Formats: sequence, structure tokens, C-alpha cells
Amino acid sequence: MPANAQRYGLFTTLISLIALVFTSTIAFAETPREKPFTVAILLFDDVQIIDFAAPYEVFGQADFDVFTVSQDGKTVTTAMGLSVNPAHAFTTMPEADAILVPGGDVHDAMHNETILTWLKAQQQQVDHILSVCTGSHIVAESGLLDSLAATTFHNALEGFAADYPDITVKADKRFVDNGQIITSAGLSSGIDASLHLVSKIRGINKARSVALHIEYDWDPQGNFVRAAMADRHFPDNTYQWPEGILFNQLSSVGDESAWKTVYRARTDASAADLLAVYKAAMSAHNDWQPAQAEAPNTLRWVGGGDHKGWLHAVRIEASEHNNTYHISLIIEQHQNKAAL
Repeated sequence: MPANAQRYGLFTTLISLIALVFTSTIAFAETPREKPFTVAILLFDDVQIIDFAAPYEVFGQADFDVFTVSQDGKTVTTAMGLSVNPAHAFTTMPEADAILVPGGDVHDAMHNETILTWLKAQQQQVDHILSVCTGSHIVAESGLLDSLAATTFHNALEGFAADYPDITVKADKRFVDNGQIITSAGLSSGIDASLHLVSKIRGINKARSVALHIEYDWDPQGNFVRAAMADRHFPDNTYQWPEGILFNQLSSVGDESAWKTVYRARTDASAADLLAVYKAAMSAHNDWQPAQAEAPNTLRWVGGGDHKGWLHAVRIEASEHNNTYHISLIIEQHQNKAAL
């Protein structure tokens, strides 16, 4: 065979192979993808930022389609003053597979009949409704949680149970899954509940991958529960503080066995006056009895009833500034005396 003919044959063979590879690549690229799971995130004035932004991040990293929606599609202002522009109004939003209801200052939203009607209509169409923090109060007000179990922000649990007696309130759960409707506890708990939803839709490994990518130490069992911390035993006091007193919380930390909250107070009153006010407030509680206090400027009580096995103390110390005190409130189990 002549050399030119041989080279021509090799050239045409190469062109054929390139065309085959190119055609295969095109065919592979055009293979239909799995339909994205779509989440609509409700927005309203005074919404808490982390309640919607953190789940948005989780769902986006999971390759879900995510969009925001409000009643009229107009700019909303969050609880911390951030302006957010929803992508849709109720009347223009596309179909969704799940609805996320965040919390925040929900008083107006939970009494907004347009929002409640929309949510009840969505419940007939979507696979899941997920609430974060006090967003559960919006869902509860719609009636969708009747006869179900739910949770909410740790400081709202008592009121939630009183307002919605038909709901079984779970104070010991980071999130509660009823099947279609999932409720989470406060703030960062929404991340856990969102990852839980990802695991239901795309599997546990996908959820773990997302958690690792966003550098979140995810516990699928949700064993950390804020409402289980020791500060739940602090007495609910009513005080008659001296006129003009100013408070500033400096810290509030602890765990399941002990908690300490420290305030700075500015007042012309003496430490003895402040202790007297606290003592008078505690006298209203039959389940807290006075006990011996070993430290100076300190009062101490032993709990009974639901607080049996707990100790409570208040300590007032003068600071380096005139007319300024540090007020320490302490709650602890009997066997843990380090805080006192």
C-alpha cells in the first residue's frame, strides 16, 4: 500500500475514534438527572436568621433546589434587622416537595390567617413540613400538629405545652419526626433536623457528607438537647428591684448538672439590699427551702418537688467600679458543689 494511502487510512480511523468518544460524551451528558428535591423556605418579618439561613445552606449543599417565599414577595426584615428579598410570593411560587417554617418573633406570623391558610394548603401537596425553633408555633396554630408530638425553642416549651394541649411536647428531643411533619428545637437544632431530612430523602451517607463539608459535628441521634441543661431548674422569680437599677448579663454557661449566670448590676442600693430583694422573691416558692450558705454575701436554697436534688444560690459581690455589683445565680445538683 502506498505511504500516502496508509497515512490517510490512519487519519480516518483517528477521526472515527474521536467522533465516537465525542458522541459518547454527549450521550452521557444528556442522561436525565434525578429530579431535584425542592424546598420552599417561608420568610416573614422578625424571622430568626439562623433558622432559615442554616437549613438553606444544608439543603443547597445536598443539591436540593431551594427558594424563599413570603406572603407578598416583598422585602422582609429579620429579627436582627437584616433585609431579605424573597424569591416568590405565595401566588407565584413553584411547586415544592417540602416547606421549611423558621422561627423568630412569630407572634404576628402565627396569627396571620393568610400564612396559616397557605400552610394548610401546602400540607396537602408536599412530602414534608419542617419547622425550626418557634416556627413550630406557626405550624401548631394551623392545627397541623394536633395529636402529634413536637418540640420548640427551650425557653418556649412551657408556654407551647400550655397553649397547645393536644400536642405532645417533647422537651428532651433535638428534633421530632412525625413522618410528614418534623419539628426542631431552637436555632442550630434546625441544622440537625435539616440533615435528618436530607438523610430521609438521599440517604444517611449523603447527609453525613454534607455535615462534613460544612464542618458540622452532626449527631444523627440528636443527643445534645438544650432544654435538658441545668438552668431549667432556675426559679421563675418576680423581683421588686430598687428603682433605676441597670442589669447587663455577662455570662450564662453550664451543663446538665450545673449552671451559672452572672449579671452586672448598677445601683445605689447596697449588696444587702439586693440580697433582701432576692430573698423576698424566693419566699414565694414552696418547693425551695432556705439552707445554710458557707460563702459571704450568699443565700442558698434546697429544692423539692420537681427540683428535688438541686441546690440554688445567689451571690452578690462588689466590683471594682462604684455602685456596681456582680450577681451570680447558681443552680446545681447536690453532688456537684464546685460552682458554689
